[in-house]
Amino acid sequence: MFSYILKFKRWARRLLKVQSESRQAIQPATRRRSGKILLLVGFSVLVSIIYPGEALYDPLDMPRKNENALEDIIAPFQITVYKSTRELNDERGVVRSAVPMVVDSDTAISGSAFAALKRFFSLVDSVRHSPGWADALKRQQYLQPISTRFPLLSESAIEQSLTIDSLWRVHRYLKTIYEDDLYKVGVLASKKSLPDSRNKSVLVRKGERENIYSRDRLLDMPTANGRLLTSLNHLYSSDSIDVEYYYLIGRTFIQPDLRVNMQAYNRRVEQELTLISEIKEVVNTGDIIVRSGRKVSPRQEQVLQEMARILRGQAAESGWLVPLLPALARVVMVLAVFTLLYLFLYYFRGEIYRSTPKLVAIFFAFALQLALIHLITRWELSVYLYPVALLPILITILFDAEVGILSTIILALVLGMLHRFDFTVTLMTVVVGMVACFTSREVRRRTHFFRIIFFTVIAYAVFILVVESLKLRPVSDIWTEVGYGLVNGIISSFLVIGVLPFFESLFGITTDITLLELSDMNHPLLKRLAIEAPGTYHHSIVVGNLSEAAAKAIGGNSLLARVGAYYHDIGKIEIPEYFVENQLGIKSKHEMLTPSMSSIILSSHVKKGRMLGEIHDIPDDVLNFIEEHHGTMVMSYFYNKALQEGADESTADKFRYPGPRPLTRETGIAMLADAVEAASRTLDDPKPARINNLIQRIIDDRFKSGELDLCPLTLRDLAKIKEAFSQILVGIFHHRIAYPKKEDAED
Repeated sequence: MFSYILKFKRWARRLLKVQSESRQAIQPATRRRSGKILLLVGFSVLVSIIYPGEALYDPLDMPRKNENALEDIIAPFQITVYKSTRELNDERGVVRSAVPMVVDSDTAISGSAFAALKRFFSLVDSVRHSPGWADALKRQQYLQPISTRFPLLSESAIEQSLTIDSLWRVHRYLKTIYEDDLYKVGVLASKKSLPDSRNKSVLVRKGERENIYSRDRLLDMPTANGRLLTSLNHLYSSDSIDVEYYYLIGRTFIQPDLRVNMQAYNRRVEQELTLISEIKEVVNTGDIIVRSGRKVSPRQEQVLQEMARILRGQAAESGWLVPLLPALARVVMVLAVFTLLYLFLYYFRGEIYRSTPKLVAIFFAFALQLALIHLITRWELSVYLYPVALLPILITILFDAEVGILSTIILALVLGMLHRFDFTVTLMTVVVGMVACFTSREVRRRTHFFRIIFFTVIAYAVFILVVESLKLRPVSDIWTEVGYGLVNGIISSFLVIGVLPFFESLFGITTDITLLELSDMNHPLLKRLAIEAPGTYHHSIVVGNLSEAAAKAIGGNSLLARVGAYYHDIGKIEIPEYFVENQLGIKSKHEMLTPSMSSIILSSHVKKGRMLGEIHDIPDDVLNFIEEHHGTMVMSYFYNKALQEGADESTADKFRYPGPRPLTRETGIAMLADAVEAASRTLDDPKPARINNLIQRIIDDRFKSGELDLCPLTLRDLAKIKEAFSQILVGIFHHRIAYPKKEDAED
């Protein structure tokens, strides 16, 4: 999975043409300038139009919801506020819910149920009084007519009816239950025929009468049978009856008499919907919309929005350009602010201005910051939840505190303009952002973010207490806002931790945190170097110490110099036995090779080191040390050997390293440190004077050969580098006293 992520990152960086600063392709000045201007204008236009897009054309002095009106706002003309589509749909939904479902009751069906029940008992009674009923042998033939007319009844129920004493009492009880419990409202064939609705009432129409009942009052066939059984059980408690017999007779004659009338229901709904008006409110000319000092309510905001829409329509009649003037004004203001950032980078941070990926990274950080704030605004949350500390912390860590401070000021101005010159937002951004910048100047470990969180939270809390106290807010509200600030300070810092690796990887920016992670000796590449090429490993450690001391002496990036030196020879891992520091007294393999072949093998460690570093996701700023620490120097040993074998002097280029020459101060220092450390191993008597002469000779050689022409090292820097190298090497080769041998001590 990790390998796929690395491949995607490399693809994205190739797509964006992101390289380290020293590897930026040289483009014509006109092309570079036009591309940067296009980036500036494009980003300014996008910010001006998209953030926040819904308020793009609204008057600047028009207050929003929950804001205080600075003066009485009077309607200059009649304002008709129409209901929104959502409001109309909600109102229509309420109407549909308010209209009950229409159910028609068929009295003919319920009457036929009563009539069938009476006919059954009449038939049974007539059979019982027939002349031949007394003859037991002829009784079976009397059952046949009853079974034929009432096939749903069982023979046992019919026989029991013929033998029961109180036959008409059964009829009376069942008729009473039908009237009082079953058909008082009615019976549906199935509850599924009644559509679902939020309205729990049902309109039952019986002829000309209309009654409203709860849905629970309507029975279907299963519940009607259950209601019959329940009523019979209640009757049994007061009058001993045969419940099972009564139930068998009673359920046979129950018929559904209710039918859902969807056509009637839809007609009633349409009648009610026609009564809904699309007009929500009418404000007459001269009416006060909002009084001075009062908060704007949601209703008043709708009136103001409608007034602004009418004003825009009136302005459009004057010409197509007039309605666009507010948007153009926003674009001009935002463009002017970001131009200040460009000018600062051009005059004082040229290395950032010349790097298009770094400019894109800065604008991307602004876009992320504005997107989060816009999200909070859309959710209508407190202004103190704006994560304004994210941009200052992120820019300071990626670049430096000066760029972070200026970015904070730019952000404050942009937010102030886009939030209709809200001074609270501007001041909060400046105060909190400045504190965040100063506490983020040196972040060498992830744990340093706890320091940033602490001071950012304090800045939020103090600012909110001061500002909200000046507004005379209730104490409970002030502490609530302080709580928002505390949460905001913590979340902003953790957001930076989350997005920082993305910025580092995608835009080729190397921070101190990444360098410290790479300086861990347990890194896979360094562990391989220590095991497979121990001589090169110890050489790299000493070169790292030399480079760090020299970079610190001239005010360079000492951490980058040390880490770059650690990895500058990782290409030797592939074939360590071909390099003298790893041969450990064995016969050199180069004795069996031609000088040109030896030069190819030695120079290959540069290309192999670069490829190995890319596989392990080493940043470009560190990989540059691999390519630049030899520059284009000639491999003098093999070149001289070739001359001795009869080669021509013009073949010197065949014995040069591929380069390029050092392009930064740190890689230039690494070149000098690498040569000084290797040469110091050849000193027979490493006294301080000899060490100083060696260092000076190597610096002079690199300087005269032009290897340092492309890196910004001055003569004063070279003098300081020499002094730093000398202190380290003298310490390494310091003189020790000769301890006496054991036998000498015994004498």
